Amino acid sequence: MNKKVLINFFKDHLLFTFALYGSSALVITFFWLQTNHQIELIYPLILVSFVYLIFMIIRAYRYLTFHQLVENANGRLDDVSIKGSKWTEEQRMVIEKIKSMADDSLAKVNQLEMQNENKYKIISQIIHNIKTPTSVIDLMVQYSQTEKTNAHEVITKINKENQLINEHLDQALHYLRLDYFQHDFSIEKTDLIQQLREIINVKKDQFIYNQVFPQWNVDEDSFYVLTDKKWNKILLDQLISNAIKYTALKPGEKRVSFYVQCKEDRVLLFIEDTGIGISEHDLKRVCEPFFTGENGRKIRNASGIGLYLSKSISDKMNHQMGISSKVDKGTIVTLTYITKM
Repeated sequence: MNKKVLINFFKDHLLFTFALYGSSALVITFFWLQTNHQIELIYPLILVSFVYLIFMIIRAYRYLTFHQLVENANGRLDDVSIKGSKWTEEQRMVIEKIKSMADDSLAKVNQLEMQNENKYKIISQIIHNIKTPTSVIDLMVQYSQTEKTNAHEVITKINKENQLINEHLDQALHYLRLDYFQHDFSIEKTDLIQQLREIINVKKDQFIYNQVFPQWNVDEDSFYVLTDKKWNKILLDQLISNAIKYTALKPGEKRVSFYVQCKEDRVLLFIEDTGIGISEHDLKRVCEPFFTGENGRKIRNASGIGLYLSKSISDKMNHQMGISSKVDKGTIVTLTYITKM
């Protein structure tokens, strides 16, 4: 037992020592006075000291053992048994608490490591997706320098690749901001109809370029829901972009329709497209990161991040998001909002 531990041991038992010898002195003095000074004073103190010494040796052994255990544990006490008489109740409680805290810390570390690993993979995938259109632009520029090409056609193609770059950059920014969602989240009454109209109007060029027709099937002028206005705009923007992208791949009628349905204190928004659809066995996994399924082999810029990002945002805002789809028929995404608390 080193000097510091020994000093700490006696400090911890100082009050007990004073209490023991103080009470013993009072009892001995009482009987000494009662018997007209006829009893011995030294022998009772020797007996008390003997019992005290035995007690302190046992306590010192437990104290030292516990101290060494804590010093060498490094936060892990999995192999330590708290059964038997080796430990005091206080020490058992401390060991159990350390075990519990260590388990919680390990779980949090594992969770953070998994989150960081997923973040690294997602950002890497987005960067890879950005690299593809930049390579295409570089090839088009080189080709236009060596061959006689239509400048308008080249600019149109470059503009398309530029849109893809912007789309992937937006995904990266939105994904990184999800870590600080709680600091950037404010529920307020929002006119869902007005917000939808604004997003569709902003995406007018994207609809026209992809030859996709937005169909508005909403009679009401306004529908107020409780949501975060900024994050809901990001969510709707992502879902509409997704609908346009996969609808543009299918020949024939290309349409994205919008429906709104009110049920008691709920408002349901339906975004329906006539795109290539999603197979039944892929449908359960479309919101997983990086999952592209069969459609990933049909479209070059499929990232497997769009729906994952949308689902993450909707979950954080407590908006239910459902997806139903049939191959070559189209996809319906349903968002459920609340209108009052």
